[in-house]
Amino acid sequence: MLNSAVSLGRTGIPVALVSELGKDLLGDMICSSLKKNNVSVEHVSRYENQKSPIALAFLDSGNNAHYSFYEDFPYVRVLNVGRSFTKKDIVMFGSILASSAALKNELTRILDSADRAGATIIYDPNIRKASTPDIEKIRSLVDNNIRHSDIVRASDEDMLSIGECRNADEAYEYVLAAGCECLIYTTAGRGVFLRTSSISKYYKTPAIRPVSTVGAGDSFTAGIVYTLYQEGLTGEKPENISSAAWDVMVSTGICFATEVCMSTENYISKEYAQSLGSKNNEHKYL
Repeated sequence: MLNSAVSLGRTGIPVALVSELGKDLLGDMICSSLKKNNVSVEHVSRYENQKSPIALAFLDSGNNAHYSFYEDFPYVRVLNVGRSFTKKDIVMFGSILASSAALKNELTRILDSADRAGATIIYDPNIRKASTPDIEKIRSLVDNNIRHSDIVRASDEDMLSIGECRNADEAYEYVLAAGCECLIYTTAGRGVFLRTSSISKYYKTPAIRPVSTVGAGDSFTAGIVYTLYQEGLTGEKPENISSAAWDVMVSTGICFATEVCMSTENYISKEYAQSLGSKNNEHKYL
């Protein structure tokens, strides 16, 4: 979510990150970097005498990433969202934080509040075997996350890990059974599949030689959020979004992801973001 937040912050869209850090030098550096990229850190919980978590990405010969995770959290953990949601808000969540049993009640409280307000909720599982070797231990958490979501944006790797789904149709069957009617299924260079209650579409992705794939999926999701914001579609249920609007959304996501793959940064470049322009009149949440 940090990568997604930075991509959105660089476009000028007001965005805040809800996360956890230690009160250490690394946490200070992360907060400073977020602020420089127009991401609010007022809802980041800072823990005394704790080390901030670290994720290390190692690139293979094809510049695909493999991860190692290091974390040191206190027994009592808090997700700090000190405001009420509205229909114009977008709540994007996922990755390790969203599959932590220690934060289940905190996360559910936030999602329930956002759902009651009519906010748009987007779930990006971002499941990695390095951090989640036994999916059965968190399956109920993942399914609960899907059930709370308006849109699930999941990669083929995610859905293979979560439900042994080997294609977009199998993945949609899983997501539908868990309680969400909208899936954006991304693959590594083999295109993007959209499935809703009334739409089934395929989008081709450009053939590129990536410099790094780190952050590509995160920025794809940021592209979806960016379009929802720019097109005034916040608060709309997926079944009410037109096929043409989905085309713009997915195409923007592909452009964001492609941009990230062509650099060593984990988010869209400032130059690319500035070329987009944006409307800065609403406050969105991640």
